[in-house]
Amino acid sequence: MKKTLATLGGAALIILIAILALRNPLVDNKSPENELADYWQNQLITLGIADIGQPIEGFDDQLLIMAFPGLLPMDFDSVAAREGHYEFTASESIFVRGQQMPISSAERMITDAGFATLLANVSERLNIDPQTEADIDALINKLNTAERITAKIDQGVSTLGVKVTPLAIIEDSRCPIDAQCIQAGTVRVRAQLQSGLGAADQIFKLNQAITTEAEIVTLIQVTPQPASTVTITPGEYEFVFQIQYRPEAI
Repeated sequence: MKKTLATLGGAALIILIAILALRNPLVDNKSPENELADYWQNQLITLGIADIGQPIEGFDDQLLIMAFPGLLPMDFDSVAAREGHYEFTASESIFVRGQQMPISSAERMITDAGFATLLANVSERLNIDPQTEADIDALINKLNTAERITAKIDQGVSTLGVKVTPLAIIEDSRCPIDAQCIQAGTVRVRAQLQSGLGAADQIFKLNQAITTEAEIVTLIQVTPQPASTVTITPGEYEFVFQIQYRPEAI
């Protein structure tokens, strides 16, 4: 009888240990690298919301670039999204859907794993190996290196001594969001650029920089996104330009 009770007691103890393990499956199992990736993700989201507001459908590549101008399209190569992933093609990041049609409107939202990949890509590009949360903060500070302005056709906007006035759409060959294309396409817009060198018309191409005497000006985003059944009128376009000082001018 005592032997039977001892056996039952041992079995109960094993079951109790198993239950506790199931209730806390991840205790002390997260690596320092994963903890840093979590901190990176939380900081980007928190600071991003403070800068541009809370996105209804989460942060995608374009919203993160808006919030952190130092991010580049190449940083999003192989970054996982909710319903696909991003690829860097030519001069821009392209969302590649994992199925034929979107399941939700948040298909482009970057996942936890995607934020970890983004951290690895940015760290490699900047040749930084973050080991602490302070290192992550310093890395994020390097991404806040520019000012952004949003302008419409015939609307001039200024910052950092530079004024940009979009004048006309030259090309919009972007792939419609409801289609699959072999080439991503691009946007070219003619705009007047006024800086310390004076005023002159320039042709801005998406994600290609134009330099002035002391600044670098880049067209980083164009909205709205094209759709195969919708014609975008000139007045509906909004252009986001990034202006940053040239390193030698700082």
